[in-house]
Amino acid sequence: MLNRRKQRIKVKTKPKKHRQKLRRGRLSVVILLLVAVLAGVFCWQRLPYYIYPTKYFPLISAEAEQAAIDPYLVCAVAKVESNMQTDALSSAGAVGLMQIMPETGAWLAERGGYDFVEEQLYQPQYNLRLGCDYLRYLLEYWQWDIYKAVASYNAGQSKVAAWLADGVWDGTAANLADIPFAETRDYVQRVIKAYREYTELYGNNSLGDLIIQ
Repeated sequence: MLNRRKQRIKVKTKPKKHRQKLRRGRLSVVILLLVAVLAGVFCWQRLPYYIYPTKYFPLISAEAEQAAIDPYLVCAVAKVESNMQTDALSSAGAVGLMQIMPETGAWLAERGGYDFVEEQLYQPQYNLRLGCDYLRYLLEYWQWDIYKAVASYNAGQSKVAAWLADGVWDGTAANLADIPFAETRDYVQRVIKAYREYTELYGNNSLGDLIIQ
C-alpha cells in the first residue's frame, strides 16, 4: 500500500516539475529575445556614428579653425576622399586623409608660407593643413558656393570654370546631374550627404555662409 502511494505521489509531482521547467525555458527565451532586440536597437542607433567616424576630429577641428572653415565639411571631404585613412594612396598619386596631390601640396605650402615635405603627406596634421587650406581657397574662389568648391576639389577649378562658361552645368544643386564627369557628380553628392550627416550627428553648422539647399 505504501509503495502504491509513493508511486501515485511520483505520478502527480512529475507533471508539475515539467511545467515549471517549461515556464523557466520560455522565460529564458523571452529574456534572450528582449536582450537581442535591445542590443539591435542600440546598434542601429549607433550605426551612423560608425559610418561617419570622427577619429581625427581634434586635428580636423584645429586645422579647420585655422583656415576658418566648417570642420564638418572637412570631415565630409576626408570621409569621401580616404574613408579617414591616413595611408590612403590613389592610382593618380593623391595621398593621405584629404588625398592631396604632391604638386598641389607644394603650391599650397608655398602659398601658405611653410615648407613642403612630400613624405609628410601621410601625417594627418600636415595633410589636414594642406587640405583645409585648399578647401578655403576653393570656397573663397567660388564666393563660398559649396557645390562649386566641392566639385573643384575633385575635378579641378579650371574644369568647373569651363563647365560654367560653356553652359554645361549652371553650378546649382538642382542641376548636379549636368556635371559631365560621372565621378565628380557622384563625388559632390557623397560629400554633401556626408556633410549633412556629420552636421546632424555631431553638431550645428559653424559657418552660416555654407548653406546646403
